[in-house]
Amino acid sequence: MMRNQMTGARRAFMAALLAAACAPAWAQPESKTCAMVLMHDAGSSPVSVAGFGRKLQATCMPKVVEMPWSQRRNNDKDLPGAWVEINRHIKGLREQGFKRVLVAGYGFGANAALAYSGEAGQADGVIALAPEARAAGLGELPATAARMAQHIPALWIIGTDDPLHERGETFAYARAPLHPASRYATVKADRKGTPDAAVKTVAEWIKSQE
Repeated sequence: MMRNQMTGARRAFMAALLAAACAPAWAQPESKTCAMVLMHDAGSSPVSVAGFGRKLQATCMPKVVEMPWSQRRNNDKDLPGAWVEINRHIKGLREQGFKRVLVAGYGFGANAALAYSGEAGQADGVIALAPEARAAGLGELPATAARMAQHIPALWIIGTDDPLHERGETFAYARAPLHPASRYATVKADRKGTPDAAVKTVAEWIKSQE
């Protein structure tokens, strides 16, 4: 009996060592210059944007979070709760020593990131990937843009095959408060492919502000 218990303990110990050795590099960043809270689209999950986050790990450590509008939680009306969650994640990253913390999102998550900066913003910048022209509970994108915080920069990225591309930057981006580091960019992709196509643009924008 004692032999079996020791064997079980040894196996648990070895499993813990293996898990630590195989932990993804983006969970253990070498530099704490930049981190981002990364949000998914409505009705999806953190997995949908995890790949985008991993590709940026060398530039800005991603914290991929599940928001109220995920497929599992299914509560896109809890925006006050979402702002509280984002603030908590940002606070946690700052306590870990990150000097700059951004809030980023794709689809509905992009609209939420933009809205957050006007409602309860504690981030140092916003990255919006393929925002929607109108998001449930958040309203029209131009109005969301107009309410953004004036003291932080924002990067907007739209795919050339996204229906929103035809409306150009005057539709919403130009209505946001002017910041010298803000930028509107397009990438060759449809709405779904925008995050992957935008990795280089996002990395360059982040580095330009270091």
